[in-house]
Amino acid sequence: MADPLATRSGAATRTGGGWIGFAGVMMILAGMLDVVNGLWAIDHQDQPVDALFFKDNLEAWRWFYVIVGIVLIVAGFAVFNRASWAVMFGVIVALLGAISNMFWIFQYPLASLVLVLINVLVLYALVVYGGRDELST
Repeated sequence: MADPLATRSGAATRTGGGWIGFAGVMMILAGMLDVVNGLWAIDHQDQPVDALFFKDNLEAWRWFYVIVGIVLIVAGFAVFNRASWAVMFGVIVALLGAISNMFWIFQYPLASLVLVLINVLVLYALVVYGGRDELST
């Protein structure tokens, strides 16, 4: 199957485009989910769940999720251009995501394993293909 980035004249193409696309899409999706979590926290600030799970500090957590979500969305789009800051940010976030999901493995084993797998695949994509553009002819 031909590479969609290749031209008919045989010009050089980028390697790992599919993996970079996967990593960018996953980062954008994670950012959108974080923004939704932050917006949920705005709506549920005075609910009993605030006292139970967030120690009456849901306002701080909502801003945390909204800001991290926006940064993840911007970094996800920047990963498509293989921006070095976005690749490094993605590696750090995917590493922290894989580690943090390991803490939930005994409570939610299937969901935790799926999230760890996705984080590891994003790590693979960014570490192997996120560096300088290597052109193949």
